[in-house]
Amino acid sequence: MCGPRLPIPIGILAFALAALLPAHAQEWPTKPVRIIVPYSAGSPPDITTRIVTSRLGERLGQSFVVENKPGAMGTLGLSELDRQPADGYTAMTLLTPVVVSPALLPDQPRDFGSDYVPVGQYDWTYSVLVVNPQLPVDDVNDLIGLLREKPNAYSFASGGHGTPAHLSGELFNLQNGVKALHVPYNQFPMAIADLAAGRVDFMFLTSTVAAPQVESGRLKALAIASSQSRLPGLPDVPTMHELGFDTFDVRNWDGFIMKAGTPPAVVARFNAALNAVLADPDTVATLRATGSDPVAGRTPDEFRERIRFDQKRLSDLIEQAGVKLE
Repeated sequence: MCGPRLPIPIGILAFALAALLPAHAQEWPTKPVRIIVPYSAGSPPDITTRIVTSRLGERLGQSFVVENKPGAMGTLGLSELDRQPADGYTAMTLLTPVVVSPALLPDQPRDFGSDYVPVGQYDWTYSVLVVNPQLPVDDVNDLIGLLREKPNAYSFASGGHGTPAHLSGELFNLQNGVKALHVPYNQFPMAIADLAAGRVDFMFLTSTVAAPQVESGRLKALAIASSQSRLPGLPDVPTMHELGFDTFDVRNWDGFIMKAGTPPAVVARFNAALNAVLADPDTVATLRATGSDPVAGRTPDEFRERIRFDQKRLSDLIEQAGVKLE
């Protein structure tokens, strides 16, 4: 008769599972991993990338070095990734605006489904519909009424063509049958300053930037531009869903991609480490303090589907709105 079955110690089980992985996956990373951020230092995706990669470095025992390559709607960062070998030692932070770059830059064609390998999504970020406090509106319906009454008499600001603020404004125009002029800015702080001064009238502003501006009274918040729950930093501001705008959901996301041809086992190890980091309460609290909403448990395939979905959705919006770079 066989004796009682003893439990397998966790350490032995982990060792056994590791033995099943290809050698290059077990060893990765054996040197620093370079992470390209296609936005400038100090921008929201740069801040969240540095938080996540510092935790990844601690977990995997290797440095993750962040390098900023801003410009051309993220395509400078993509071009840099394209030049690197597919050996698992270069990745890039991909965010929503970058996937629409082919729709606005036809000379920069890219197939995100075949040119790159998704590693995983790591967060959601949100926009807040804010207005100049002197604008005679108290809610979203007031703003719509004002815009309908005087087409093209009012304007909305953004940080440039193809940015979330721009596409949110165009979607707002289309869904509500209104016409407001788009005013792009090269310098994001100037857009906020002009909005506060009344030189432009409204904007879909990143929640991390919007909260202190609303608290100080420089700007007035009308709604969170998402169907999700209210934001902790702006608990009194309703969501568009609460206000009856069920289809107005302009959440944005951040995640990591690598070059096509990267060994699948390396991608799997990167994804596993990323999800472990995102499940850590300290990482969650740190990201939430920046206005980011961490996402744990996303597989590479799930991230691929999110990329494809938003690339089509936002590219269709650009076509419908007749958006072109000037």
